[in-house]
Amino acid sequence: MPPVQLETNQLAPACGPTSGPPHPAPGTGAPVPGTPGVRLSMLIDFLLQRTYHEITVLADLLPRKTDMERKIEIVQFASRTRQLFVRLLALVKWASNAGKVEKCAVISGFLDQQIFLFVDTADRLASLARDALVHARLPSFAIPFAIDVLTTGSYPRLPTCIRDKIIPPDPITKTEKQATLHQLNQILRHRLVTTDLPPQLANLTVANGRVKFRVDGEFEATLTVMGDAADIPWRLLKLEILVEDKETGDGRALVHSMQINFIHQLVQSRLFADEKPLQDMYNCLHSFCLSLQLEVLHSQTLMLIRERWGDLVQVERYIAGKCLTLSVWNQQVLGRRTGTASIHKVHIRIDENDVSKPLQISHEPPLPACDSKLMERAMKIDHLSVEKLLIDSVHARCHQKLQELKAILKNFNPNDNSFIETALPTLVVPILEPCGRSECLHIFVDLHSGMFHPMLYGIDQTILDDIEKSINDDMKRIIAWLQQLKFWLGQQRCKQSVKHLPTTCMEALHLANSLSHPVGSLSKHKLFIRLTRLPQYYIVVEMFEVPHSPTELQYKYHFLSVSQPECDDTPPMALLMQQFKPNIEELVLDARHVKQVKSGDKRKLSGDQNAVEPKKPKRCGEVCAFNKVLAHLVAMCDTNMPFIGLRCEFSNMGIPHQGVQIEGNGCSHAIRLLKIPPCKGICEETQRALERSLLDCTFRLQGRNNRTWTAELVFANCPLNSISSKEQGATRHVYLVYENPLSEPVGGRKIVEMFLNDWNSIARLYDCVLEFARSLPEIPPNLNHFSEIRVYNYRKLVLCYGTTKGSSISIQWNSSQQKFHISLGTVGPNSGCSNCHNIILHQLQEIFNRTPNVVLLLQVLFDTQAPLNAINKLPTVPMLGLTQRTNTAYQCFSILPQSPTHIRLAFRNMYCIDIYCRSRGVVAIRDGAYSLFDNSKIIEGFYPAPGLKTFLNMFVDSNQDARRSSVNEDDNPPSPIGGDMMDSLMSQLQPQQQPYGKQPATSGPYPLTSPPSSYHNTVTPSPSMILAQSPVNIHSANSPSGALRAPSPASFGPNPSPSSLGISLGQPSNFVSPHGSQTVPSNMPPPRKLPQRSWAASIPTVLTHSALHVLLLPSPTPGLVPGLAGSYLCSPLERFLGSVIMRRHLQRIIQQELLQLINSSEPGVIMFKTDALKCRVALNPSTYQTLQLKVTPEITGSWIPDELQVLEKFFETRVVGPPFKANTLIAFTRLLGASTNILRDCVRIMKLELFPDQATQLKWNVQFCLTIPPSAPPIAPPGTPAVVLKSKMLFFLQLTQKTSVPQEPISIIVPIIYDMSSGTTQQADIPRQQNSSGAAPLMVSNILKRFTELHPSRPGECTIFPAVHDLMANLTLPPGGRP
Repeated sequence: MPPVQLETNQLAPACGPTSGPPHPAPGTGAPVPGTPGVRLSMLIDFLLQRTYHEITVLADLLPRKTDMERKIEIVQFASRTRQLFVRLLALVKWASNAGKVEKCAVISGFLDQQIFLFVDTADRLASLARDALVHARLPSFAIPFAIDVLTTGSYPRLPTCIRDKIIPPDPITKTEKQATLHQLNQILRHRLVTTDLPPQLANLTVANGRVKFRVDGEFEATLTVMGDAADIPWRLLKLEILVEDKETGDGRALVHSMQINFIHQLVQSRLFADEKPLQDMYNCLHSFCLSLQLEVLHSQTLMLIRERWGDLVQVERYIAGKCLTLSVWNQQVLGRRTGTASIHKVHIRIDENDVSKPLQISHEPPLPACDSKLMERAMKIDHLSVEKLLIDSVHARCHQKLQELKAILKNFNPNDNSFIETALPTLVVPILEPCGRSECLHIFVDLHSGMFHPMLYGIDQTILDDIEKSINDDMKRIIAWLQQLKFWLGQQRCKQSVKHLPTTCMEALHLANSLSHPVGSLSKHKLFIRLTRLPQYYIVVEMFEVPHSPTELQYKYHFLSVSQPECDDTPPMALLMQQFKPNIEELVLDARHVKQVKSGDKRKLSGDQNAVEPKKPKRCGEVCAFNKVLAHLVAMCDTNMPFIGLRCEFSNMGIPHQGVQIEGNGCSHAIRLLKIPPCKGICEETQRALERSLLDCTFRLQGRNNRTWTAELVFANCPLNSISSKEQGATRHVYLVYENPLSEPVGGRKIVEMFLNDWNSIARLYDCVLEFARSLPEIPPNLNHFSEIRVYNYRKLVLCYGTTKGSSISIQWNSSQQKFHISLGTVGPNSGCSNCHNIILHQLQEIFNRTPNVVLLLQVLFDTQAPLNAINKLPTVPMLGLTQRTNTAYQCFSILPQSPTHIRLAFRNMYCIDIYCRSRGVVAIRDGAYSLFDNSKIIEGFYPAPGLKTFLNMFVDSNQDARRSSVNEDDNPPSPIGGDMMDSLMSQLQPQQQPYGKQPATSGPYPLTSPPSSYHNTVTPSPSMILAQSPVNIHSANSPSGALRAPSPASFGPNPSPSSLGISLGQPSNFVSPHGSQTVPSNMPPPRKLPQRSWAASIPTVLTHSALHVLLLPSPTPGLVPGLAGSYLCSPLERFLGSVIMRRHLQRIIQQELLQLINSSEPGVIMFKTDALKCRVALNPSTYQTLQLKVTPEITGSWIPDELQVLEKFFETRVVGPPFKANTLIAFTRLLGASTNILRDCVRIMKLELFPDQATQLKWNVQFCLTIPPSAPPIAPPGTPAVVLKSKMLFFLQLTQKTSVPQEPISIIVPIIYDMSSGTTQQADIPRQQNSSGAAPLMVSNILKRFTELHPSRPGECTIFPAVHDLMANLTLPPGGRP
C-alpha cells in the first residue's frame, strides 16, 4: 500500500503511527514531522520469507527427531505463525483509517502551538508594561530642527562642540605639502651647518623634512625641528639600534621596545637641555652601543664554550661596559702539563680615554708580523663575532708555527720543496721526490689547541699518533720521521705498482733457513711479492738510501724460490735467490723499441716520443708513483714461470717437447709436444694410427687470470666423415681446456695428468672408431639407412638413428670411471621428446663396455627401436582403487629391462611378460612367471597368465601362423621329433642359418648381411632351438642380455618336437630368411588348433613389430559397440591381463559372498549359481580381451531373454571392463545374490544406462555406480563397493542431466535405500559436506517421498525401478543452480 501524502514533506507510513506526534518545544516554529514508517508490502514480504525459512529449517531438522518432538515443533511453529499473522491482520485493518488519524493529529498539534504563541505574547507585553515603561519619558519635540530637515534636507543647527570633534578640517593640498617639506629641508640643512656636528655623524641624509644620522653597527636616529627659529630644539622622531648578534640572537632584536622608548626619552631630554645636543646624543648612544657589543661578545663566548670549543677557550675577566679578556691554547687545560705552559690571551675593551672610538683589540703575547692581511683581520671586530676573531687570531699564530717548522726542514735539506697553504694552516712536505700531492705529508695546526696534526694517506693511525706526539714535544724530531716515512712510501709505491697483477705483498717472510740462507742478509727495508698463481716464487724488493739526497731511494730486485710446505704449520724453506740485472730499465726500453720497429706505424707505444696521439697530462706525482720496472718483472715472471713449470713437469714425466717458444711477435708463449706417451689398454696398431694422424700438440695459456690452459691437437686423416659442417676440412683441430685448480700451482702435475686422461679418452674412442670405419663398407644396408654419423670430434661420437634420424646416441670415454659413457637424446623435429631407448640406457652402456663395437650397438638399436616405441606407450602411472585396498596405489605396467633385448613387463605386480627383441623385425614373447630353467617352477611373486599363449597367437600374421604347428593334445610332456623329419627339416634350414654366423675364413670384421657374432649364436641351432627356441635359448651365450647362460630344460629330458613348441614350418617368412619365402616340406603335418596347456605360455611366441604395436597400443575394445565401450582406452594386452586378473578376483569373491561354486571341466571357465540364476564366466573366445557372462535361469520362464542379455552386456562392459577394479565385481555379485524382483529392477536400470537413447521422455541419464564415486556423500572411502544388501538395500546412482546446448552437463549422486520389508524406495539420509548445496538432495527426497505416497507398494513388488524412473522424469533443478 503506498504512503499517503499529508503535506509537502511529510509522509504517513502505511502501517500508521504508533502514537501522536510529540508537542513542539517552546519557541519552535514548524511542527515536528511524523516518524518515518515501513511500507506494508515490504512488511508482508518479510513475514512470508520468515515463515518459509522456518518451514525449510523444520524440513531439514524434523527427520532426525522422534515423532513426539516433531509434533511439538510443528505445534509451536503453527502458534508462532498464527500470532504473527493475526497482528498483521489487525495492522492492515487499522491502516485503512491511518490517513485521517494522521491529519487530525497534525491539526491538533498546530493549534496547540498557536495557543502557546498567543499566551506567550500576552505575557511578554504585560511584563514590558509593568516593568520597563513605568519610568519612560519623551523630550520636548524639536520642531525647528524638524522643519529644517523636512524643508531644506539639512541639519544646520548642530552644536559647535559636536561639529569640531566629529567633522575634521579640510586637508592641505599636495602642492602645499611639497612646498612645506622643501622649506623644512632647507631649515634642517641650515641648522646642521650652523651646529657643532661630531665627525662620527657625518653619514646623514636629509629628506622629507627629516635628517637621518646612521652609524654602522651602532644606531640610526631620525630628527627634525618644529620651526625655523634657531632656539627651537631638535625633535627625535625615531631611534633604531643596529647592533645585531647573527650567531646567538636567532634573528631577534637585542633591545626591547620599552628600553628603546626609555633611551628615546633620555636622548630627547638631552636634546632639550644641552648646548651641544647632537654631540651629547652621539655620546649617549655610542656608549650604550659599545656596552651592548661587549655584552654580545660575552654571550657568544659563553655559547662557544658550551657548544663547540669547551675548555679550549676561557673567559679570564669580564667587566660589563668596560672589557672582556679571553684565553686560548692553554696547554695546562689541554692536558699537556710538561714544560712551561704558554697562555695566549685576547683583550676586548672600551677606550676610556676616547669614548668615541670603537672596541679595541689587543693580543698577549703580541702577534708576529708575518702577514699583514692576517694581522689586519685579527685586530678588527667590526663583524661582531668572537669566534671569527679567535680564528683570525689563532690563524696568524698557526702560520707562525708552520714557518718555524719549515725553517727546520730547510736547514736539514737545502733543496726542500715544502710549502704552506694559508687557507687552512697546512705545511705540505714531499717525502719521496718526485712526489704527488696524495703522497705528501700534510701537517696541520689545530686552530682550537695549536697542536700539530700530521696526515698521510694510507698510513696506520697509530704511526700518525706517534708522529704527532713527537713533533709537538720537539719539532726537530720531524727529520727522523721523514726518513722512516720515505721507506714506507717506497713500499707503498711497490704495492700499488703490482696491485693490478696477481700478487700478494708482505713485508716479512718466515723461512725455516733464513739464518743460513742469503735471504737473511738483506736490508731491513724490503718487500716480498708473492706470485699468486705461482705460490713457490717471490720477487724481493730491497730499498736503500741515496747519499746527499734525503728524498730519494735506490731499489734492488731479487728472484726467490721456496719449497712448498707439506702442512700449513711448517714454514717454507728458501731454495734459490738471484738478483736481477741492474740495467733492467734499459732492457725494458730496448724491448719496447724492438716492438715499435716490428709493429711499424700502425701501433704507437706509450713510450714513443713521436707518437701520433699524445698522452693526456696526468696529475703531478701519479706517474712517478708507478714502479714500471717492478711491474715489468712481475708480469714477466707471471707469464713465463707457468710455462717453465709445465716444461719441467713434461720433462719429469718423460714427455719430449720443444721447450717454451714465443709466438705472435713476442705476444704469447707456447709449448709443443714431440710425442705423447702410449696409452694402456690400446693395441699397437691403433696407437700407431693415432700417432700418424696427430700433426701437432701445443699448450697455451689464456684467460684473464692466466689459469686456463688450452691444448690444441691437430689431426689429419680422420677415419669418419660426419655431416657436421665444422668437420669437413682436411685437418681437425681439437681444443682441450683445463682450468688450473686454485690449490695447485699454474702449470703443475695436475694439468699433465688431466691431459693424459683426455688423451687416453681420445685413444679409447679412436680404437672403436677405427673398427667402425673398417666395418662401414660391409655394414648391412638396413643399418646403413638406419643411422648416420652426426659428430666425431675425437672426444665424442654422436650417431643419429631412426627412420627420420630423430634419435641420437653419444659415446665417449669417462676417465674417472674408466669406461665408456653413453647418453641418449633427440634432434630435429623430435627435439624435446624422450628417446625410447632411455629405459635400456644402463644395459646399452654395459654391453658396449663389454664389447665396444659400434656396429653391434647399432644392431641392438635397430632391433629394439620399434618394440621400445610400443612399450613406451604402456601406462605406468599408479592408480587407486584397483583392489579392495582402495587407498593403496598399484602401478599398471612396470617396465623392467633385463638386457638390451630383454624387456620384462610386470602387470599390477601379479603377471609378468617377457619380450625378447630379435632380428628381422620380430620379437619373442613368453610368460615371465615361469622359470627360465624349469617350466614346472613359478617365479616367486608372479602368477602364470592362463590363456596367454592362445591370446598371443591371435596376433601372429598369416605367414607366421602358417609356420606354427599344432600342439600335441596329450597332457604328457612332448616327445622328440622323428629322425627322418628332422633330417629333412635340417637340410632345408641349414642354408638359411649360415648368414647368422660368422664364417671362419672371412677376412672382414663381419659378413655383409650378418651382425657381429657376439649378438647372434654362431653355432647352428639344434632341432630343439629352431626358430621358436626354448626359453633359455632365446639369446645365445654371447647375447647382449648376458643373463641367460643355463642350458635348456630340454637338456634334462626329451627334447620337444617343433610341433610341440607351437612352431609351424610350412611357410617361412622373413624371420627365417631375408631372401623371401620357401616351399613347405611335403612331410610336415597340417596345423591344428592349439589347446590349453599350463606350460604353453612359457614357450615364446614370435610376433612382428607391427603385431607388437597392435598388441601394446591403446585401441577400442573389439566386438563392442562404441556406445557400450567405456571411455578408458587401453591396449589389447592390458585388456587380456585385466580380464585374467578379474577372473582371478571372481574366484575369491564367490567364496566371500557365499555363492555356490560349480565345478567345471572346461579350463578357464568359472561357474556358480545363485537362488535364481546359474552363471558361467569365461574369456571371449574370439578376442580373449573381455570376460563374458552367460546367465541361465533356474526356473524356465522367470526371466525374459532381453533382461538376461542386458545383464550379460552390463557385466562385460561395466563390471569387468577397464580399468578392471575388483570392487566392481564385489558389488555386481551382491546384486546377483539379491531376490528376483530386486535384481529385475536393477537390470531395468542397467538397460537405461546401456541404451540411454531408448528413454527419450526422461530428463536425466542414469549410471549404476558399482563403487562409491568421490563426489558421493561421505559414507565410505571412494572406491568402496557401492552395493550393500542386508535387510535393506543401499546402492548409488549417478544422474546426468540431458541438455541440448553445448555445455557441461549437471551430474548428481543419489544414494538410494530400499526397505525390503515395507517395499519403500527413499533417498538415504547421509550427512552432506558443509560446503555442498542441499537443494538437489532435498528435491530428490521430496520426489521419492511423493512417489511413495502416491504409489504404495504391494506385496511381492519392487518399487526401485518405478521410483527411479519417476525421479528421472520429474526432477528439475532451478535454473542456473548447481547440485
